Amino acid sequence: MNITFDDHVKKRLSVLTENEAADFVLDFNHTLSRKSISQDCCGITRYRIVAVNKGKIPAFFDASIPSNFGPIYYYSWAKMYLDQDMKIRMNGPLIEIMGSGELIAPNIEIVDYRKSDVTVNATQLQ
Repeated sequence: MNITFDDHVKKRLSVLTENEAADFVLDFNHTLSRKSISQDCCGITRYRIVAVNKGKIPAFFDASIPSNFGPIYYYSWAKMYLDQDMKIRMNGPLIEIMGSGELIAPNIEIVDYRKSDVTVNATQLQ
């Protein structure tokens, strides 16, 4: 599996790490949040790239995907929702994840939780 970030998204990630190193995780069920958010459905509803303190990756992000910006951590059980060759790119004002020939998510966020109290919503881990 591999992720390729386009130059626009790489620049956004670079700005986040200019003054402070970070690790990045791909969170898609709101496991990491500033507040506990419950969902009433099972499914992948919100893809986000989350900056976390370098070396402080929560244990449940137990796998990584190589990328042209370094490893991106994710849940190993979630491999079935991902594609072997993914591209994360700007499309107008939005950031999207593309798989091999199909759109995985049309609007993802990049969030920085390094200086925030982060809630781990354990109910989202299953």
